[in-house]
Amino acid sequence: MPRINSVSLWLVDDHVWKPVNPTKIRINGFENIFFTSVAINTHRGWVHIDLEPSKEFYKLLARGFKPTSHAKIKLDRRNRRAIFHLSLEKEVEIYRPGNIKPVDVNENSLATLYGAFSIILETDLAKTTLGYSYRKESIQKRNGSCSRETRKAMEKLKERKKERDYRMKTANMIVRVLLGVGVS
Repeated sequence: MPRINSVSLWLVDDHVWKPVNPTKIRINGFENIFFTSVAINTHRGWVHIDLEPSKEFYKLLARGFKPTSHAKIKLDRRNRRAIFHLSLEKEVEIYRPGNIKPVDVNENSLATLYGAFSIILETDLAKTTLGYSYRKESIQKRNGSCSRETRKAMEKLKERKKERDYRMKTANMIVRVLLGVGVS
């Protein structure tokens, strides 16, 4: 005999469910709709369900999120309750950054553009990368390619951390050079 373990109803449109006694509220400068009960349209008529909104719901309303017409009800058989999932939406402004400068990163140099001139900064990242390559090769010859000792020795190299630090320092250097040239 088949057994139903979980039941969830997707309420996609406004005519399937509606908030009961919605009130317009203003939180942090955002005008929003607030309600504590909903009515769901069934074959027997409208069924009213009281809601207990969570703290997260109030936080999202305060940040400017608004309820949409999409909702989901999941029946929790163990606790004998209905869980109401409401989808929220927020209008956001698209961030359009100004003053973007192209940067070309190569093994030994960084190139950036200032007006009609290109600025080339010499870096020695290739030497660092080759050094790590030689050290990795010697570790793998000594301990094998996939062993615990190899993994520990590779972690002690901190290659990723050092390369990220190198990149951050060169990016900082690019910004300082461009600011020094007069680009803001």
